[in-house]
Amino acid sequence: MNLTENIEYQTAQMFFEQAERNGLKLIPGNLDANLWLHKENINLDFVIETAKQFNDSRIFIISKGLNKGFYIYSKIKQNCLKLISSTVEFSQPVSV
Repeated sequence: MNLTENIEYQTAQMFFEQAERNGLKLIPGNLDANLWLHKENINLDFVIETAKQFNDSRIFIISKGLNKGFYIYSKIKQNCLKLISSTVEFSQPVSV
């Protein structure tokens, strides 16, 4: 994953609160989070470079559901980025 999309900060905060209530927040460093990061192909070098945009960068991982994803956010800048896949997925087979 080497792309990001902007998520409205207040919307992201609602996603995070819902994920915590529903037990969907992954804690970096625990086994479940490590397995999820590997399965989702999260590029940690890209995460580090992206996080440098903020002085107070934080991450939040939602393991599943509609808001599933890896988020980087800043309380000071009131900004949130979600990592998105750099591969294009097609819903139908492409004929050549």
